[in-house]
Amino acid sequence: MLLYLVFVFLFWRFMNRQGLIFSAIVLGILLLGGCTEQSAHRSYTNNVYGFSLDPPTGWQRIEGELPNVAVRFTPVNSSNVSLIVSVPFILSEGLALSTFADQIEENLSESGANYTIMSRDWRPTPDAQAYEITYSVEQDGITEYVTQVALLRTRTVFLITFTAPSDLYNQSITGVDNSIESFR
Repeated sequence: MLLYLVFVFLFWRFMNRQGLIFSAIVLGILLLGGCTEQSAHRSYTNNVYGFSLDPPTGWQRIEGELPNVAVRFTPVNSSNVSLIVSVPFILSEGLALSTFADQIEENLSESGANYTIMSRDWRPTPDAQAYEITYSVEQDGITEYVTQVALLRTRTVFLITFTAPSDLYNQSITGVDNSIESFR
């Protein structure tokens, strides 16, 4: 609408041929300027480990908390929900990406925790191979859901872990999935 008003003003201002040509050029520049696509802005970039992602909207970032955690994101109003990107590691020669899920199951079994594997499978991602495991763990009458995704870029594995109590898991999973999809 604003462009239309500018065009009308310029047309009436310069009622001659030169004014009309000038108005058409200005309008064309304004239209082209409004149609250009801006490059994608990443909400979080980690230059130390070479990754970026868009965390869920409204979540805060916590860095330097633990030596094996590159970054942790949490909702501003909830400390028991988190999205963690661990410090990346090199996948050992001859190991498959899915072996991390085997190790998780083994650790859960050895811990004696009451757990249920909800799913484990390859996860389609645009820029990397990824394997995902989702499980629930019950401790002291509280059920917590955990989704872990191992993303492989060249020989480097990035482990992303989302944890939330069962009542908050479904509220956050869509934003978390979008964050994982945005991982580059």
